[in-house]
Amino acid sequence: MELNPNHPATQAVHGQWHKFALLIMAKQGLDHIVISTEDIQDVLTMFRGDLPAITVCEKEDGIHFRIVPLKEGEALARQQGGLPT
Repeated sequence: MELNPNHPATQAVHGQWHKFALLIMAKQGLDHIVISTEDIQDVLTMFRGDLPAITVCEKEDGIHFRIVPLKEGEALARQQGGLPT
């Protein structure tokens, strides 16, 4: 689910997940990755049961991805006009 689908940064990355996965894996020196149910549980535990969200922000040096709690992601989307206040 995209919290702010009309934001230019969201539109720029929409449908490009495979390209970003490739870039992230290449930057980490990986040619294969497995994501297990345990990995998903670990992420949820890291956020103490809160759902995480990924923010996307285009800056001069590139596209920044950040993991934040969903509530913070929703607040950021509201600030950018993506969700009603």
